[in-house]
Amino acid sequence: MTVMPSKSPVSSTNPTQSNSISSGDDLLPSVQYAKMRIISSPVFQLRDIIRALLTSIPPSCDLISTFLTYGQALGASTIHGYLVDRCYDTQTLINDEFSSYQGVALCITYDALLSEQQWEDVFGIHETTSTISKTASSFFHLTDFLCILSGSRVVYYDPNERMINDERAYVSIFDLENDDIEMFQDQFSPLDYFLLKSKTFYHGTLIRLPLRTTSTAQITTHIQTLDDIKQQISRYFHLNESFMELLLTQTNINTIEFDYTKDFQVFTKFLSIDKHSLTTIHDAQSTTQLIHMTLSKQADDINTSNVSRWLLSIYKDYNENDKHEMQLKLLLPLIPFTPSSETCMSSVVSRNYQSIQITSSRILYYCIIPSLNSLSKDDLCTQLRQIKFPQAYALFLKNLSRLINPTTTLNISIDLIWQLMPDIDEHQRLTNDNQNYSLQQQYLKMIHNLIPDIWVEIGKQELFYSATDGWGYVAIEDMIINNVEAGPIQDVLTFVFSEANAPIVILPSHVINGLCKYSNKHYLQVMTPFHASELLAKNSSIFSRLTCEQKLSLLTYIILNDPDPGLVLELQLLPLANNEFITFQGKQASIIYIMDRNSDFLKLFQDKNYDKFLNPNIDKKLFDILSSEIFQGMIWFSFVVLYSTFF
Repeated sequence: MTVMPSKSPVSSTNPTQSNSISSGDDLLPSVQYAKMRIISSPVFQLRDIIRALLTSIPPSCDLISTFLTYGQALGASTIHGYLVDRCYDTQTLINDEFSSYQGVALCITYDALLSEQQWEDVFGIHETTSTISKTASSFFHLTDFLCILSGSRVVYYDPNERMINDERAYVSIFDLENDDIEMFQDQFSPLDYFLLKSKTFYHGTLIRLPLRTTSTAQITTHIQTLDDIKQQISRYFHLNESFMELLLTQTNINTIEFDYTKDFQVFTKFLSIDKHSLTTIHDAQSTTQLIHMTLSKQADDINTSNVSRWLLSIYKDYNENDKHEMQLKLLLPLIPFTPSSETCMSSVVSRNYQSIQITSSRILYYCIIPSLNSLSKDDLCTQLRQIKFPQAYALFLKNLSRLINPTTTLNISIDLIWQLMPDIDEHQRLTNDNQNYSLQQQYLKMIHNLIPDIWVEIGKQELFYSATDGWGYVAIEDMIINNVEAGPIQDVLTFVFSEANAPIVILPSHVINGLCKYSNKHYLQVMTPFHASELLAKNSSIFSRLTCEQKLSLLTYIILNDPDPGLVLELQLLPLANNEFITFQGKQASIIYIMDRNSDFLKLFQDKNYDKFLNPNIDKKLFDILSSEIFQGMIWFSFVVLYSTFF
């Protein structure tokens, strides 16, 4: 192998200075033009990559996580990895046994260049080289070097000081634009594919990590780590906590791909991830994103693809006590909770994230930046209140509501917001159910104790979408809650209130319960038969736009929920046998006959006389109330005369 001359770092007074080798006649011609110099290494520390490689054996995923972390530090948006199963022949080695010297490698490329500052920052590798070398010397092969390529610079790093030189050497650098690298073809052969477009510049950053292990007797061509690393890559990107780490900390990275190749001619893609933000809401205090991720993998020649969506919210606050800014990151996978998530959750908790089971099917993950170690570790509820989790969560729901346009489809709907609002009764049941949720008891108890705080904050946000055109999201002091179960009655009430331009809101029962129990009760207006009666009396023109079925639904709602005849007085809701409706009138009312609830009696009369009879085909409960003596007596008390005649 051609020797790469270099200088000791201790002999260089200025790490950034170009310590070019003199071209004097006293030096060997073979090194006159090799402008190699000892430099400070990039801001990301390669010792961490080496350590991760040496220790990242299945089931560890530290190596992949480390590469992603460095990509984020570089500001890269795309990471492309290559598992290279190839050896490079050479004729320049002294011993023929080493003719195939460049072994398999893992190449990671980033679409970002190292800045001058990153090139010049202190490497720190010298302080830990002796520790690493004890392990690395038995791992890296004699003739393979860890390599970094960025822009026009190429760095070779020798963790074992194996470069043939009298002085200690760790890093050697080439300048592709000015140095003649022909004599170092052995070292540059693995970079040919990446330098195809330009022999003097690479538009990105490449880290080449040799994988072939050493042998005391001869060079081994047996691949000991290639399959392991492939498994680690697949395992890393198929565990939920890995996705969460990617989304919580690697916010710049959008595309990740991994290929397998033997010759850089044919590539087999075994993993591809595409991540992008479908939409984003920026609030003065927070940012919330709806993120779409597509993960594709190839295993046993079978292509599979998984699509997932995530909600990422970042809440910013300033801590007056500690005088520093704090970020609370909330991450929600848009997938229901399953029992298999318990293992995933316990793994996540061991990292920098904590989890909260918001409902029986929804788990939320949160991360505090910076980590506030001064907070109480025993009482998580106190900690969450200190970092203003209830406020952050309510603001997260508000931003989420703005991401959901009810007129479009993103595979999510306004119902998702209701699902994410804690159900008081459900949490009480889950807390008491030790058998089915034993692993989540502490989290269930924690969120159960936080429910009052969360609902207080929810009540402060405009989180409630009005079905009335033109209103959009409204605050609790403006809305009228339609608490009727879904069906024809709910639909007609919504229509009637909307026609009167009243901000009607349809809410699930657990949301109404939470608001009624913990929010500002003075502002809550829940729809009642009295509200409906009053609105209809003031907007009588609405009746002309209602169908028979809708009028009957209104009458049913009012009478069955509040059998006060005064609520229907002067309303055009009295159903007749001719399928028409007339107004409930006072003493001068026409006589309406109430017959048995059997339509056969109508055969005794001509059609023109059907307007004298109460419709016998209405709901039995409604019919019984209208025909009861108690109701008719109350009508008389309300100055409405209704006569009954039975045949």
